[in-house]
Amino acid sequence: MIKAGKLICVDQGKYSDYYVLGLFVALQDFYPMRMLSKYLEKHQDQKIEYNFKPSQFLSYLISEGLLLEVDYGTLFLGMYGSCKDASFNPGPEN
Repeated sequence: MIKAGKLICVDQGKYSDYYVLGLFVALQDFYPMRMLSKYLEKHQDQKIEYNFKPSQFLSYLISEGLLLEVDYGTLFLGMYGSCKDASFNPGPEN
């Protein structure tokens, strides 16, 4: 269960295909896998491998009043034990 007030990092992919879809705060307690099952009942085509649309599922959770997207920046602390490439990206400006 995700408890109301919990900060959630939503991500997908693996290796070079990995990325963060966004940060969200839970507005209500809910079970994410139950909501996914409920969503897929209405979107049977997305049960087929390679057809799932994560952004549509996120929109569904938002429309159900379960999540709120949070603006965020990225603090990169370098790689391989070196901080020479450290940087901060404030994210999109509002």
